[in-house]
Amino acid sequence: MKKLILFLATFLFAFDSNLINTKIITTTNQHSIVDEKIPAGMTGYVIHNDMMIAKALAMGGSKVKLLPLVKLKNEALATPKIMPKSNDSIVFGLYNFRGLIIAPNQEIYRKIKQKYPNINFISSDIFANYFTTKPTIDDFHNFCRNSNIGIIDFILDKEYIVDCESFVILDTKKTKTAPYTKPFFTNYEKFTDSLFSTTPSNWINYYKSMLKVMK
Repeated sequence: MKKLILFLATFLFAFDSNLINTKIITTTNQHSIVDEKIPAGMTGYVIHNDMMIAKALAMGGSKVKLLPLVKLKNEALATPKIMPKSNDSIVFGLYNFRGLIIAPNQEIYRKIKQKYPNINFISSDIFANYFTTKPTIDDFHNFCRNSNIGIIDFILDKEYIVDCESFVILDTKKTKTAPYTKPFFTNYEKFTDSLFSTTPSNWINYYKSMLKVMK
């Protein structure tokens, strides 16, 4: 998985917010083969005896990469040490019914929200509390994990639907765009130019530099 120049990327499927349930056929310490083809970049969670034990990243086709589980919020609970094995389930898109919109203005924000009535978009006003000068990937990750958000919809030179854990682009669409005058649309009046004194001059390029495609 590498950061690439985004206008060179091509995407072979349309984003679907529905769950994908699959089972592990074979597994090693780091990779598994599952019984369905999963869109590359989607994040999944391995389920063993009704317990979430690991994270999975779809690598394209039926191959997935196994990752440590960092989703648990209660630090008083021990992280499960059970290794994924054959016949364990992996659920992809578990939180894709909840999203965040990063848009340049209120008009575009509202149009995107109306476009996906099956997705519960969490207010960008709430995300605005997660950083002080400019949002980083870590800020996005923390917000998504704390709010059980699966996807981020970036409206840049076009629309990019991104998996919030992997930051891999799941789909792109042509859409109305506009210049950014601040990090994203928010109703918070306290977010003045002085607060964002260290913001990049071009927010579109800044966000695009975060996004990834599977190679």
